[in-house]
Amino acid sequence: MNILLVTSETLPYCKSGGLGDFIWSYSKALVQKGHDVSVIVPLYGSMKTKFPETTAELYDNYDFQMNWKNQGCGVFHLVNQGVNFYFTAMDEPFGREGALYGYGDDNERFATFMMAVNTFISRHNRFDVVHCNDWQTAVLPLLLTYNPKKIKTVLTIHNPAYQGWSLRGDLPYFFNLSTDYYDSGYARLGDSFNFLKTGIMSADKVNTVSHTHANELMHDHVGFGGMGSIIDWCRHNDFSGIVNGLDTQVWDPLTDKHIGENYDINTYKAGKKVNRDAILHLLDMNTFFSGPLFSVVTRLSSQKGVERIMSIMPLLRQYDARMIVIGTGEMEDQFLYESLKYPEVYFVKKYDENLAHLLYAASDYFLMPSYFEPCGTSQMIAMRYGTLPIVSNVGGLNDTVKDLSVGDEATGFVFDNNCYDGFYNCFKAANEFYFHEPEKYTRCQVNGMKGDYSWAKSADDYLELYKSISWK
Repeated sequence: MNILLVTSETLPYCKSGGLGDFIWSYSKALVQKGHDVSVIVPLYGSMKTKFPETTAELYDNYDFQMNWKNQGCGVFHLVNQGVNFYFTAMDEPFGREGALYGYGDDNERFATFMMAVNTFISRHNRFDVVHCNDWQTAVLPLLLTYNPKKIKTVLTIHNPAYQGWSLRGDLPYFFNLSTDYYDSGYARLGDSFNFLKTGIMSADKVNTVSHTHANELMHDHVGFGGMGSIIDWCRHNDFSGIVNGLDTQVWDPLTDKHIGENYDINTYKAGKKVNRDAILHLLDMNTFFSGPLFSVVTRLSSQKGVERIMSIMPLLRQYDARMIVIGTGEMEDQFLYESLKYPEVYFVKKYDENLAHLLYAASDYFLMPSYFEPCGTSQMIAMRYGTLPIVSNVGGLNDTVKDLSVGDEATGFVFDNNCYDGFYNCFKAANEFYFHEPEKYTRCQVNGMKGDYSWAKSADDYLELYKSISWK
């Protein structure tokens, strides 16, 4: 099968969140299964200097017409681990240094990207499936309905909180499409042209990245601007959830080059102790404490339950525990202010890939008390590294972490997201468990390390989703 993944970010070249991990690890898994896989992504300004190989081979060069302008686009190409990468080069609007998103003209930027991809597909029309990801690519399935060759389209919703809200007039202004799509309600949500809704209505199949989150979206007709009601009423029978996999080559404690000592299921106790000592010394923290080491690697936003994490800081001293937090986000200054009150907390206000690997290997518990989490991969990384996750029962967290209540198969702690004191009480229980149930704690570690977090099954599920698309 010839598959094109359309995305606004991908490792190893550009990443803002989990989408970048998804594209890179999933594309490699498809290649390993014998498929022809391509990824197309904007060529951001930062990529040109950091990854000069991205502009080494000019593959195509063309113009396309938006309603109000003629836009030029170069497409560069390279192959990495069997995956064909295509980079759409448009200095304006993607040549800026800095963040991938968060600009006032993001709607126009990614509309331009979708129009560039639409033209690329029409010029190189060999794909069996075009797999779009999130709002930045969600209008493409509608554009492709005008393509002379029928192409299967899939839209994966990685985070429904981001949708691409725009104006009625932007349908013709950006996409050369009739405002009839807005007036009929096909592309309208509330009083706005909504990129994500347009994709939900026009893609052949729509999915999200866990079974629980699919069910949550289907039954939530209020949150996310009412997007769940659109999915329920319009795509109820062909909306599904497929749990993300991990890049198990990158995240493997036995081969990880970023940690102090490698280990496996037979040597994890000694290995984790070496890594714990390593990170404490690296951060110049006191190594003399008897309680567990808690870790957090996250975007510091309200979605991630940051205020929940701040609420348990006063308990650390009670249990002679420590906490190391790595992250940035809109709540980073608030978090820094709160963490300075507690010497038991060490806050790294940046994302450091090397330090993150070491922290997963060093810690005893990983905190992920999200209010919603479509899938999440951090909890799976933690379990693979013998670290017990403490998570809310939402989305992919609920699908991947087995609570103590299941008995001998437990891998961590899962609390009720709707319970006001759920996380607080769960945190206290985890400390008591660490001190008083060492054999059960060890069993949870082993269970987590034995888990299969690879893309093997999930990639097959996506392939079945592609094959299920048929036209009358």
